[in-house]
Amino acid sequence: MVKQRTIYLDVVRVVACMMVIVMHAPISGDAAEGHGPFLVLNSYLTTPCVPLFFMVSGALLLPCVEGVSAMSYLKRRLGKIIGPTVCFSLFYLVNSTSSVNWGFSFLSMFFSVQGHGVLWFMYTLAGLYLLVPILSSWLRKASRRELEFYLVLWFITLLYPYIALFLEVNVSNTGMLYYYTGYVGYFLLGYYLNTVVIKNSYWVCFLGMAMLPLPLLNKVLGWNLDFYKAFWYLSAPVAIMTASWFIGIKRLFVQKRLSRIIVSVLEQTNNLSFGIYLVHIFVMRTLLWNWSMIQAIGNYYLQTLIVAVLTFVGAYVICYLIAYLPFSQYIIGYSVRKK
Repeated sequence: MVKQRTIYLDVVRVVACMMVIVMHAPISGDAAEGHGPFLVLNSYLTTPCVPLFFMVSGALLLPCVEGVSAMSYLKRRLGKIIGPTVCFSLFYLVNSTSSVNWGFSFLSMFFSVQGHGVLWFMYTLAGLYLLVPILSSWLRKASRRELEFYLVLWFITLLYPYIALFLEVNVSNTGMLYYYTGYVGYFLLGYYLNTVVIKNSYWVCFLGMAMLPLPLLNKVLGWNLDFYKAFWYLSAPVAIMTASWFIGIKRLFVQKRLSRIIVSVLEQTNNLSFGIYLVHIFVMRTLLWNWSMIQAIGNYYLQTLIVAVLTFVGAYVICYLIAYLPFSQYIIGYSVRKK
């Protein structure tokens, strides 16, 4: 049984795709000097990108179809990402500016990211796929209150940097809530928000906006919180912003009738999203960042915007063309030929 396409989840994924490109778009090095506040703000505002990707996957995949064996499910789901991960690992290794120990890198590929750090997302997603059969068995029996209890415990772990300002917190693998940490929380949150109707959802969106000044308050009030612990993917403010994005988009699009053209574009972009994510760094940092016409743009903010737009368009076109090639499903996880 094929699940009916949910348009608002397509919109969420497209927004996440754009966010990750905007996050990476600012040119680093000498060009970035004097633009620290902008870089911090850009990173923080776009940080919901990765959590949104995981939430969409959770909303679509949980629970898996009852009666399908775990091995059959994993073969199908993991098969979709193993090929692209290996393919782009090799691609980025070939394009590496440093020497490559091919034997070591190839064997390490099964245990850690090789070629480029951007591939970490694929490894984490594979780990979440492995959990789907286990989580599905629980979710079919779990009540809403039980799921909310888990999510509350997970959210407490996202508050650790703030709790540590006043109390001693054990964040190691011997901590009581260690097994409630990680991206699986977003996976389950996506399932929860997809299936539950949130009444008075405006307050969640307002709360998300209230998170925006926190990095500034961290500096002004002297909290001295580490940015990548307190304001990054696995932090309470980003989880709240991510939930507000998800709920806001759901509220706007869940019952909205869109034209066939828009629906078609959304569907096509979603089909190509794996590829766009995997290739965007190459398009951006190898091609655009080194293009003299881009470097000649004097306004750093305009330059960032142009890089982001051209990266999205370029990555989309590349993946669209690849989709027509034989075995493209092993390169970008999607093939027009399979239809």
